Amino acid sequence: MFVNFGRRTENRDHAPQPPPAGPAVKGSVIYEQPLHERMRLFMRLEVLMQRFRHSLQQDSGPDTHHCLLTLIELINLTHRVDLKRELMKELERQVAHFSRLGEDPGVDPRRLQSVMKQQRRLIESIHTLSGQLDQAVKGSDFFNSIRQRAAIPGGTCDFDLPAYHFWLMRPAAERRRQLEEWAAPFSVVQEAVALILKLVRESGNPKELTAPQGFHEQTLDPGQPWQMIRIALPQNAPCYPEISAGRQRFNVRFLEPGDLRNRAPQCNRDVEFVLTCCAL
Repeated sequence: MFVNFGRRTENRDHAPQPPPAGPAVKGSVIYEQPLHERMRLFMRLEVLMQRFRHSLQQDSGPDTHHCLLTLIELINLTHRVDLKRELMKELERQVAHFSRLGEDPGVDPRRLQSVMKQQRRLIESIHTLSGQLDQAVKGSDFFNSIRQRAAIPGGTCDFDLPAYHFWLMRPAAERRRQLEEWAAPFSVVQEAVALILKLVRESGNPKELTAPQGFHEQTLDPGQPWQMIRIALPQNAPCYPEISAGRQRFNVRFLEPGDLRNRAPQCNRDVEFVLTCCAL
């Protein structure tokens, strides 16, 4: 397993989210496959929070609408999951792992302690979160009426929700402040998820491989805590990977999109790609 806490490392280039695993995949398109339910939850949260933050910075009514719908998705995703417990468990698991790394002479102790300090601070912040993550919207008839109508196709039209139409016409700064207030409980969640996934992604060692006739199969060491599989392809690659993974084995089929009408066929040629198996 690659560990990037050393005093010297070749893996220093990192693009915006999701970050590449190293220089070999810089500028590539990254495809990721979570290997268990907790990682799947965190990756979904990451995507939704990125969409929320992006839309939040825009000023138009349709952007505000998309931002609000994304916040509703976030709340729905976390409604039946004890997210605080899942985050603390994962952070504590990572802290225990890095504590063991402290005995490795090739590890930079200052960097290691800095990361562990951040993890422990997040554990404390999550532990002190009071109430549910949707506490800021629970008592809002306005928000809940939008949430209820959003489940109906076109259900948030102005004739259905005139109050919502009125609000969307308010100044962008006013709408932004309200959205930030509703989403406030998710701020520490976003920070924790970002750190967890960053460390997982950096734990892998990228390898350049070739998939004969567009197919690759590989076994996983059952003794390693595998979290995620990452595949990098050039931006102009005429194919994409379909990953099927279990606890001890995974396979990748590279498919050609074709005209997007019929089922994509598997490539009939060798495909070069970069594989990163992340265990932390």
